[in-house]
Amino acid sequence: MGQTARLMHRDIVIDRIGPASALTVREITARPPGDDEVAIDVAYSGINFADIQMRLGLYPDAPKRPFVPGYEVSGKVAQVGKNVRDFQPGDAVVAGTLFGGYASSVTIPSQQAFKLPAAYDLAAGAALPVACFTAQLAVVEMARVRSGDRVLIECATGGVGVIAIQMARHAGAEVTGLTTSPHKKALITELGATAYTLDEFRADAKLTGYDFILNASGGVHIEWQRARLGLTGRMVCIGMSSLIKDGKRSLLRVAAAVMRTPRISVLKLFDASTGIFALNSLHVLQDPAWVARLTRSLSTIEQIGVKPHIGKVFPAAEVAAAHAFLETKQATGKLLLQW
Repeated sequence: MGQTARLMHRDIVIDRIGPASALTVREITARPPGDDEVAIDVAYSGINFADIQMRLGLYPDAPKRPFVPGYEVSGKVAQVGKNVRDFQPGDAVVAGTLFGGYASSVTIPSQQAFKLPAAYDLAAGAALPVACFTAQLAVVEMARVRSGDRVLIECATGGVGVIAIQMARHAGAEVTGLTTSPHKKALITELGATAYTLDEFRADAKLTGYDFILNASGGVHIEWQRARLGLTGRMVCIGMSSLIKDGKRSLLRVAAAVMRTPRISVLKLFDASTGIFALNSLHVLQDPAWVARLTRSLSTIEQIGVKPHIGKVFPAAEVAAAHAFLETKQATGKLLLQW
């Protein structure tokens, strides 16, 4: 796309706390790349649950409003800065945006982009950065899952969970996946894991002795799930989805979830001989060395055949419907916006 055609682009703004309908689509001037930047014509933007939390004012790392949410995009390079050697116009790429990804065009430092792996199309590419990097950090870097481990993935039908199941199974682990919706159990089974609803699993006290648990709900769920760890087991907490129900902001619910999040002392961990990790992928991805390391890990993901599950693609103009679909737990896998 030429310079003239790129003068204007569309993005989606959070300018106030509110429901999905509060998201605003606007047309603004595209920014040309600086010396070390690339400009990308976006094909797809990834949607993450953190975007819901930002819109509801429950995400402490969000920029000051108004701002454009979105952590990941795929598309084609439109322009490159004079110092950029790794890309040229027309290259199909995937990029982490660290906010700003809900846009038809993004201009970012070139080190935040990488060429689309050959095994994936642009839709799958937009589903890679957050899910793959989070799963890589939790399953490989923190939990060090290995052959013979018993693994429990709480968020098994979400974007991260789908990738985490595949990574753990490739490592030789026996994987169990949870969902709050009975009809989603089929997806977990298709991925080669044993499926339970959250209520079914919690009610069966015999389901215990896990080497690794991936927790995404936070709050009260941490304590009872921690009790299901075996000796030397590890739990990695990646979010607090229990703060939100049906896409509604409730300060009472937030306060209750925070109060019920356990304060776990080292002395208690001595008693259990287990470990608890907390992962904020955004903070990790602000470290250039870790960005480079995680980007290299994508070649391994491609080699072992890990694939994201694209649950649904929404036109960008229907972003409110996309948010509503995710926050009411209708989604499986990854949701995308198409520009």
